[in-house]
Amino acid sequence: MAAGARLVRGVASRIGGGRRLLSRCAASKPQATTLKDDNCTAFLRWLQRKAGTQVSSVLDVATSTFGRSLFALEPIQEGDCILEVPYGVQLTQDKLPQEVCMLLDNLVGDTAKVAVLLMMEQNLGHASGWEPYIKSLPCKDQMHNVMFWDLNELQMVRNSSVYNEAIEQREQIKKEFSAVTPVLEYFPHLFGEVKLEDFMHAYALVSSRAWRTSKGVSLIPFADFLNHDGHSNSILLYDEKKAVSEVIADRNYAVGEQVMIRYGKHSNAVLALNFGFTLSRNIYDQVQTWVDMPDEDLFYMEKLDTWLRHHGPKSEDMFSCNYTKASFVIKEVKFCRGKAVGVPQILRAFFRVFYATSLEELEEMSTEAARGDGRLARRPLENREREIHAHSMLLLHLDNEIQGYFTAIEQLKIANDTASRSVQPFRKQMAKDLLVGELRVLQSSRAWIAIYCETLSIS
Repeated sequence: MAAGARLVRGVASRIGGGRRLLSRCAASKPQATTLKDDNCTAFLRWLQRKAGTQVSSVLDVATSTFGRSLFALEPIQEGDCILEVPYGVQLTQDKLPQEVCMLLDNLVGDTAKVAVLLMMEQNLGHASGWEPYIKSLPCKDQMHNVMFWDLNELQMVRNSSVYNEAIEQREQIKKEFSAVTPVLEYFPHLFGEVKLEDFMHAYALVSSRAWRTSKGVSLIPFADFLNHDGHSNSILLYDEKKAVSEVIADRNYAVGEQVMIRYGKHSNAVLALNFGFTLSRNIYDQVQTWVDMPDEDLFYMEKLDTWLRHHGPKSEDMFSCNYTKASFVIKEVKFCRGKAVGVPQILRAFFRVFYATSLEELEEMSTEAARGDGRLARRPLENREREIHAHSMLLLHLDNEIQGYFTAIEQLKIANDTASRSVQPFRKQMAKDLLVGELRVLQSSRAWIAIYCETLSIS
């Protein structure tokens, strides 16, 4: 359910062992919360034959409210190895015909290459050695990655960075399609008629379901039915010696309970963009905020120079900085050993510099930075009034952001025009989860900054 190889479900490196459960006989069946169907049964029979080994005897695939999911057939204990999928039955770019691989090299990334392989197998139909797996994958209408949303649906998340990211992602996939089209058209017997919508669907399937291992990007049948739980410590691992992908249980599971893993520590923005779902309460939510750098300011160049010299090494909390705007990542404020974590120090330093009112202030900041490690983000300004002023400006910025989110959420509640009625309810709920989560992050930051200013004022 990620776009691009950088967002596949996690780095599968071998860590630790775990008690093997692969040779047991299934002793019981999933509880009635699951719905078994013929396609699931046929898929499991096919996978066992193709793998030539037992993939798992303690997990079964069935349909749940999440779609196809994996459930415990018998009690599972923490530390158990609950599935092993051989590399040979995984869809990887090295399974493309060599002549296709040679033409695609250096044109596109690994995700696009596996998408091309998937399109080839889809075109082969019954002749494909992966037909049961191909048939188990969701069609485009069942996918809710934001890249598939229309303009009316995208408007729901206009306040979030995911809005622009979805547009950029769509354009990037179009560029990759333009790059692979000549190659696909050169092999019509393998790919048939080539359409952008088919490539986008295949690309989304790969980027939302694949893992990256030391072998590259892999679509892993059966394992990709595992759904996401942000609290889980289970991830998919790759055993180099045995050439299998495996999952170790991070806790005990009762018979019939859905077994889940963590795709990564992803915010709702990432989950919506790359996986097509959100969580009602996501502990990894964060907000990308853009702050204006007013170039009409009389001291703009001096402020920019001070900032570039003293903000320190580029932080993961700062996405980018150009001559008009700077982008920062804000996380929900949490307290660890009495200290608040969430409001980036580099964001606070930015407001200290760009809301200075004189050259004298900038010079004093440089002097203060030089007395320390050269960075402005480490400690408050020595002048308390200036420190309060800078953080008051940050409060105003957060207030504007918060108001925008409040308005967007209210519009979701009351919208009743023709355009809003055409929005899929699931996508509307995704938009609500996304906006509410990011609003919570902004509010936690605002509350901490407000307390900080009040404490400075009375101390």
